[in-house]
Amino acid sequence: MYDISEILRGLLDQYSRLSEADEAFVNMMRDDTQMQEDYKLWCDEYGYEYKTGYQDYLDEMMGDRDEFWETMSE
Repeated sequence: MYDISEILRGLLDQYSRLSEADEAFVNMMRDDTQMQEDYKLWCDEYGYEYKTGYQDYLDEMMGDRDEFWETMSE
């Protein structure tokens, strides 16, 4: 079973732009039916839409990171 949250956080750490993390996740899911099923469950569990859930999560994570750095620089 895949930990979708962990995968998405890892992609944010690996890539400097959201579009790159987005593309990498889509590529990972393309041929992996187990990951697709786990992603569906993850969306249901966290209340995300299947079509946009990973993008919404990435946006939230980036917002949290930006907020953290703004707080640290004050």
